[in-house]
Amino acid sequence: MSENKHISIPKNVETGDQTDFHFLRRTGIEYIEKLGGKLWTDYNSHDPGITTLEVLSYAITDLGMRMNLNTADLLASKDAGKDIQSQFLKATEILPSRPLNDLDYRKLFIDISLEPDLKRPILNCWLVPRTEKIYVDCKTGTMDFNPIGEKTGNFNVKGLYDLYVDYSEELDTDEDRCKKANVNSGILERYHANRGLCEDLVEIREVQTQKVAVCARIGLVNKADEELVHAKVLKTINNYLAPEVPFYSLKQMLDKGRTTDEIFDGPLLENGFIDTEELSKSQLKKEIRLSDIISEIMKVDGVKEIHEISIAGCDQMNSQASDWLICIEDGKKPELCELSSFSYTKGSLPLNINDKKVQEYVKTLKKEEDVLRDDAGKDKEPVLPKGTTRDIGNYASILNEFPDTYGVGISGIIGDKTPGREALAKQMKAYLLFFDQILAGYFRHLEKVKEVLSINGGLKRTYFTQALKNIRGFDELVSGYDTGNEDTLTDALYKELDNSVERRNEVLDHLIARFAETFSDYTFVMKSLYGKSTDEIVLSNKENFLKEYKFLSKDRGLGYNYTLSSDKEVWNTDNVSGVQKRIARLLGIKNYTRRNLSQSPVLLIKTQGSNGKANYTWKIKDADNAIILSSVNTYEIEYAATRNLNEAIYQTIQIDQEDLENALKTFEDDPEENTLIGNIQIRFSAGGNYYFDILDEDGNVMANHKKTNPYSTVKDLMTGIRAIVNYFKYDFTEEGIFLVEHLMLKPVLKNYKLMGGIGCMKVGKTFKVMYDLEVTGASFMSSCEEDCETDIFDPYSYRISVVLPGFAYRFQDPDFRRYAETVIRQEIPAHILAKICWVGDRMSEVQTAQSDLSEFETAFRKYLTDKSRNNLPDLGSSIQDLLAALAKLNNIYRPGRLLDCTADDNDSLDGKIILGQSNL
Repeated sequence: MSENKHISIPKNVETGDQTDFHFLRRTGIEYIEKLGGKLWTDYNSHDPGITTLEVLSYAITDLGMRMNLNTADLLASKDAGKDIQSQFLKATEILPSRPLNDLDYRKLFIDISLEPDLKRPILNCWLVPRTEKIYVDCKTGTMDFNPIGEKTGNFNVKGLYDLYVDYSEELDTDEDRCKKANVNSGILERYHANRGLCEDLVEIREVQTQKVAVCARIGLVNKADEELVHAKVLKTINNYLAPEVPFYSLKQMLDKGRTTDEIFDGPLLENGFIDTEELSKSQLKKEIRLSDIISEIMKVDGVKEIHEISIAGCDQMNSQASDWLICIEDGKKPELCELSSFSYTKGSLPLNINDKKVQEYVKTLKKEEDVLRDDAGKDKEPVLPKGTTRDIGNYASILNEFPDTYGVGISGIIGDKTPGREALAKQMKAYLLFFDQILAGYFRHLEKVKEVLSINGGLKRTYFTQALKNIRGFDELVSGYDTGNEDTLTDALYKELDNSVERRNEVLDHLIARFAETFSDYTFVMKSLYGKSTDEIVLSNKENFLKEYKFLSKDRGLGYNYTLSSDKEVWNTDNVSGVQKRIARLLGIKNYTRRNLSQSPVLLIKTQGSNGKANYTWKIKDADNAIILSSVNTYEIEYAATRNLNEAIYQTIQIDQEDLENALKTFEDDPEENTLIGNIQIRFSAGGNYYFDILDEDGNVMANHKKTNPYSTVKDLMTGIRAIVNYFKYDFTEEGIFLVEHLMLKPVLKNYKLMGGIGCMKVGKTFKVMYDLEVTGASFMSSCEEDCETDIFDPYSYRISVVLPGFAYRFQDPDFRRYAETVIRQEIPAHILAKICWVGDRMSEVQTAQSDLSEFETAFRKYLTDKSRNNLPDLGSSIQDLLAALAKLNNIYRPGRLLDCTADDNDSLDGKIILGQSNL
């Protein structure tokens, strides 16, 4: 008899927190005793002070109760754009990744479907590293795929793969050749959309078969359906010889004991989930064991015993090691041949098998698998809890909770309304409004928490409040209280307290830390580059990072898709490697698209001075190619002009948004010439028009805006100031990043003769890898060091070149360069070696430096175009041009003067090179 369990109500319900009224009341009285125990000794409920304490305690318990609501309820919203669905990255967005290993790629290819005719064209596949050896004639420097020369060295190119595919039996007929070609196209499309950095797929091969025969006499239980058992036996043996990989639904994977992060590990599939352990066991077999086949057959329902069984190779060319073991050739799949035979008995009675009925059962089992596959594809994502939308922020004034005798509630004073009673009631209401407004703010904060901590949060404030309502005689107590616009009310109450940029940075730091990322080092480096505007600019960088994080995280090891051939996918495109995007966002590079970086919005203008020397000035264009800032001085040295340019940009943004708006409002109320807003000084021109100058730290004019085409109204001037400050903070950029995968510069094995040969190496201190091209100057790709005959290095495998414009403001700074190089090397996969180049010059009126960046861009674009279109005759020459351009790239540094650290020099050390202390 089961134990009788009684339901009881606990006597002790104290929680000792914000939901416990008695705890709050007791704690409040303890504070009163400490503060005024000598003057106040009556703590009974009739005391007005205790009544006030009790009302406040009840209000706090209301707030505590709402704070303890189910998280789904706290995050629920009637606005679909703010509901829980939009506040978090879904499991399917943040947990999967691009393929990282052979198992991930196999999942991706097995998942391919040809709807509606063929839902599983690939039963299994195997990614195999390709051995590709390149030989080097160490005397002439010539390379080939065959041994060459008297003294030959060699290296194996890494990162290349072949794919062996086990196609469905439905694709074996001649009529289905087109479908097989479509499957291969699907494989290539998926591979190149998910290609790993410095890797490539060379060839797709159909896996060959090795026929084996199984002969068995099997005893069945009396009630077994012999045709069904035979269909299952065939299916079991075939699955042992070449295991098929099943798909599972999310529920099935959870039932198998897999955790969520294990389930979503690897690429996201269309047809459900593949168990990684099962997939890893489904390799091409090296041997077939009779004992394993016996074990598998005995697991089939209806099988009672095995009387006789044997295995043999169907091809007499293959020798059999023993009666219990058959060895399988490398790269082949074992398969039952027509010599196999099966007989069945029940007791001593032999059974006749109806082959037609067996085939019907085989088709039925196949349909059941298709149904399970369809079901698995429908259950792929965890269901987010659907919370109940509650009016969490709604606040009712505590004034209406007091007894009517106090006269502060909605009913007013009960009885005689003497002036004295009215005055006392007003005084108490005014006193309690302080608590009311604080509590109203807390309730509003609780309501806004889902937006503050949302990954897509777009709030510009971090303090919130709400207007008090349903208070009798409120207008007599407060003046200038805007009940219609809560943003205006919030600003009036909290504007001086709410350093929204700093607090929003802290919130974003919290969200970023949840992904195990950090911007602390970046912020520290930026302080010296952007001064007062650092927090605002870094805040924008963090917001961009979080907005794209699901891609920056998932695609971090992804190479670019070189098969996309349209112009918009080759140049002026975001079809770049995933690591480029991630590095760009971690370094605050505003635009990571592949484009012409040498075509800068900055113009350096060279003129001839009266003394015969060159003079330099500069101008900056906006997105519409209009001149928005011009220098007022001329310089005899180009670097001096560039330095003045950078200083002007720096001074333009040395004002935060709040100070800018306050200053503009003051100017709008009382326009005065020479008004200084940060380092922006407003000027009046003839005719009552306006323009402004940019001043340096000493108050000297550095540049001006709209002097030749001034603003006609104060409103236009204010709009212009806002636009130029925001442009330089958030839009203006000369920065970008190129990444060249060396493996992509290797000729295709089958077609290298069409490309003018595999290339040659010019022997010197190092080898120069070129395509039948004599190049003078420094080499780019090295294949040996010091002496070729000593050692040979692979210039292709797992190597990249990262090219950045060294003339950009931040990229000229040595500290930022060191930080950037650290980030680049940390973010690229550990097995990849990067060569980082800070190169170039702007393509403007002045070209005193080398045009190496523009030449590289031209060569790189042509190469990408030929590569994407598989234009083999032109690809050879385009690789030649790209390698030549890469060989000419030179790191550029900002000029400096040599300084002996022992010399007496009190000037600033900026731009000086100190012996023994400065590093380039």
